[in-house]
Amino acid sequence: MSHDLLVYLSKTVGLVWLMGFFVIVVIRAYSPKRKAAHDRAARSILGEESDDA
Repeated sequence: MSHDLLVYLSKTVGLVWLMGFFVIVVIRAYSPKRKAAHDRAARSILGEESDDA
């Protein structure tokens, strides 16, 4: 294989892999099934005493 072919393949495969990874992350982030976990994580940094305020 020539260097140009390897560069072309690595750029193409890398782009497709990163696009696929991005799509999976977006789907998982906006999935309605994960809303409770996201809400729990958002409230976890507030602490228990902030509920009384």
